[in-house]
Amino acid sequence: MDVQATTPLDPRVLDAMLPYLVNYYGNPHSRTHAYGWESEAAMERARQQVASLIGADPREIIFTSGATESNNIAIKMESHSVAQAGVQ
Repeated sequence: MDVQATTPLDPRVLDAMLPYLVNYYGNPHSRTHAYGWESEAAMERARQQVASLIGADPREIIFTSGATESNNIAIKMESHSVAQAGVQ
């Protein structure tokens, strides 16, 4: 029953992602070519959709490659917040 490492893929997600896995596979951070522009636009649409679903600002939505990166960002952000508040 452990699905942390291998979660079943919702068919709707596959349908939405398939064009970006086959045709539009550019790095969204590469701003010098159309592949990157298309991927960046898709990422921003996804960011907006997620933000809208949870009532957040799109700038608060950060996509990561996995748990380690996500945990690292969370720890750094919390450390920064504590330092800004002057808590010791």
